[in-house]
Amino acid sequence: MLNFINPFGIDRDREDFLRSVNRKAGKGNWFWVFKVGKQLFAYELGMQLYEDAYWLFLRQDINRVKELVAKLDVFVYNRHDLDSGLDYRKQTQPGEHYNDIALRRCMRRFGVWFKGKDIFDVSRTQYDDKVVPFHLPHLIASPDKSAKSWIESNRLIVIAKEVEDKCKLAEILVK
Repeated sequence: MLNFINPFGIDRDREDFLRSVNRKAGKGNWFWVFKVGKQLFAYELGMQLYEDAYWLFLRQDINRVKELVAKLDVFVYNRHDLDSGLDYRKQTQPGEHYNDIALRRCMRRFGVWFKGKDIFDVSRTQYDDKVVPFHLPHLIASPDKSAKSWIESNRLIVIAKEVEDKCKLAEILVK
């Protein structure tokens, strides 16, 4: 049987939360997914939708892209966020920081890169994922329709301990 955990509040202490999940489910027996209605989507697809919200946000005003090009890089918590590069799964801080990664990936999609001298803290700016609108608001159950609310409202951990459960998950997951 597939069981689900809502990771709401994981921002407070990601590592502690994930240690707790490993104790409950066992390492390798849980997976990140995104849920829309009754359909489960692969983590990568859910994060691509998150990134697409940023891409569309930047595309609406090219001056936003120019502002980012004028920076050395972007971060949310501190300069250690830069270690994640373009990898959403590489979270090295106590809290999650996806918006800096999404911005880097969007810069690459636009075919530009950072050229400045200053590292830019994107928290509490127009690039904060609580501010960037999610482009498919009908997919979010909460009244807030930001990129952050996409992750908070739709991301789940699915626990699949048995081989049968893992096969069932692989069968129903949209990739």
